[in-house]
Amino acid sequence: MNANRDEGVIKFKLTLKRAPAPEMNQVIALEKWRVLFFKLGLIGEYPINKIGYGNLSSRLTKKSFIITGSQTGHLAHLQAHHYTRVIDCDLKRGSVTAEGLIPPSSESLTHYGIYQANPAIHYVFHVHHQKLWQILKDQEYDSVDENIAYGTQEMAEAAYELLHNKSSGIFVMKGHEDGIISYGTTAEDAGKYILDIYRKLGVRQ
Repeated sequence: MNANRDEGVIKFKLTLKRAPAPEMNQVIALEKWRVLFFKLGLIGEYPINKIGYGNLSSRLTKKSFIITGSQTGHLAHLQAHHYTRVIDCDLKRGSVTAEGLIPPSSESLTHYGIYQANPAIHYVFHVHHQKLWQILKDQEYDSVDENIAYGTQEMAEAAYELLHNKSSGIFVMKGHEDGIISYGTTAEDAGKYILDIYRKLGVRQ
């Protein structure tokens, strides 16, 4: 593991409007999968850097979605106030407008790019696992080029191009160490892509 990894830093222009947190019933499906991923070490915090990793989101409208807040990876369970609504993004300007009590995940722009790729996509799950990441790269699953950094306009645009006309699946971020993203029409679709591959390949923490 890279002790100086580039992780958890928000790279887009953020406008955060203070507003009530999402309702708990809006995040139950996300929290169900997040708890499981945390137990498997697919969401968590790198101990050396004290930097959190992993984020989940669900679509609200064409441009808006609910996403886990920035630097919440170390928490085994999230409450509603740990989630934030992204209400608008601009890929050309690299900007994100959100409302809630905490900043949205540093991968919010990437989630937006994925949602814009296909209106059928309603859930996006971003997890980390070094061995699984390496296997997916070696087996040539869908991927984003290693020269594209996480959380950037370029990453969002690359995800958009990669997933155009795809409604569910999984891809590896070659330039984002350990980073894997699944997406689907339902939370179960997105979750099972990760879980099935995790079990099939017999990887462990």
